[in-house]
Amino acid sequence: MPKFQRTTLVEWFESRDAVPPADPDRKVVLYPDLYTNYMMVDRGKAAVRALEALGVEVLIPPVSGAGRAPLSQGMIDTARSKAEGVVDQLGPYVEAGYDVVVIEPSDLAMFREDYARLVPQEQYESLAEQSYEILEYVYGLLANGADADSLNLATDGETVAYHAHCQQRTMGLDEYSLAVLDECGYTVTTSDVECCGMAGSFGYKEQYYELAMDVGSNLESQLRAADCDHVIASGTSCTEQIGDLLGDEPFHVIELLAPQPTQTTEETL
Repeated sequence: MPKFQRTTLVEWFESRDAVPPADPDRKVVLYPDLYTNYMMVDRGKAAVRALEALGVEVLIPPVSGAGRAPLSQGMIDTARSKAEGVVDQLGPYVEAGYDVVVIEPSDLAMFREDYARLVPQEQYESLAEQSYEILEYVYGLLANGADADSLNLATDGETVAYHAHCQQRTMGLDEYSLAVLDECGYTVTTSDVECCGMAGSFGYKEQYYELAMDVGSNLESQLRAADCDHVIASGTSCTEQIGDLLGDEPFHVIELLAPQPTQTTEETL
């Protein structure tokens, strides 16, 4: 199982000593999904560094879990309660003109799709319209004049093997990751495997473990055959599964692209 970090992303953000961009063109609430906030904190830090390097003001307020886990288990009332909490907590920021940037694709799918059946229509529509996947948002910034040189550009022909999360593909968002990687100079090999085998909580269950690993074997073969400098993934399930398959956990795309931390932007956990 993923390891909990000593300091959450929200706690790190509240305690860090950093100067926000002067006169930012965009203001963002980075949604602290449960995995990013408690376990995969580094990808959240990377998202902050990348967005601020591109001139965006970033906030990370404490926000409830999106309700994906209970919804996937048929616990509709619990999922609805979680969704209502999220829209209540993010609503004031949305009304104030903040964009909501999401790292975990399955949580963005909740905001853009599932919340249509869990919260009042007006709240759903306003959140869905102003929510973006992290690389979708970075792509938009670059397309509107932000400087790609602010990011971590490829050197010496660096190569990347990339596996997109299934929810990301369903929403048609994987193309933004590929476009940004290309603009930053990386040569990318993409997997054509639809599912890594983890499928949310499926692969964590003892009775399904062998099946989940068998499903992932094709992905393992493709990633090993690619023989790239970096293996990257865009979702928690894929990150965990690829880590088990290869024995080395991949980066999130934003971790590869974000500028390196400095004394003023980040403290070690």
